[in-house]
Amino acid sequence: MDPLSVTASVIAVATLAWQSCKAACDLIDGLAEAPQTIAKSKNSLVETQKTLGALQQMLTAASEPVGVFNSVLGMIELDETLESAKRLCDEFTALITGFTNHSTKEKELGDCQRTISMVLVSINLIVTTRTTDDIQRLGDRFQAQEQALAELDTQLRNHQTSLALEEGSASDRDASMQLTAGLRKVCQETLSATRAKRTGQSFGDMSTDDQSFAMQGIVGEAHDGVEQSFGKMTTSKNSRAFQGQIDAASFTAMFGKR
Repeated sequence: MDPLSVTASVIAVATLAWQSCKAACDLIDGLAEAPQTIAKSKNSLVETQKTLGALQQMLTAASEPVGVFNSVLGMIELDETLESAKRLCDEFTALITGFTNHSTKEKELGDCQRTISMVLVSINLIVTTRTTDDIQRLGDRFQAQEQALAELDTQLRNHQTSLALEEGSASDRDASMQLTAGLRKVCQETLSATRAKRTGQSFGDMSTDDQSFAMQGIVGEAHDGVEQSFGKMTTSKNSRAFQGQIDAASFTAMFGKR
């Protein structure tokens, strides 16, 4: 897929999934005497709808350039998971209409919601903390997210194993196993993308003029293993700027009053 169309594709599929989820919620709301199990399942639908809405909002209203999202989403094949969420919501609607058993669909939809939610957290973490000056806090957040992703992958793997032992329709079992395998793939891709960006900083071009001051990087205690990339730096007319890491004393000497 053309990298420039990755984000647009995710937005389009997420929108369709959100619409299907809303339709299922509206159907439950319209039932005069919904069975308790169906009424309770609305929680899964509501959480999924919120997660899909949050994903749409971040991709369409964020201040970060589209290229940043294209870069992250290029490492995480999210379309299939979003399409699965849409399919499950559509199947939910059909099942609710007939008041049939839907516990399996609820579990699968919950797995989709948790996976999409994890992707959402990782994308937000990657694209909004690239210039943080608190590397320790950033590192802690990345490590916590990596742990959560690893735990989700373990849960999905265990579910995948239990599905292989279940009795019942072979076609239903195969579909569930295929869905779970796809969710694990997205989870693992998200974990890899999150690890790749941990403690990384990326900056564009910087220009200072007319005795102005500017900085890109880290001030204070030095941090090993920090990956930094910088654009072109231009200074003129007695301005001052730096890129990289600088200790507090040097920062004061460089930018303090003279």
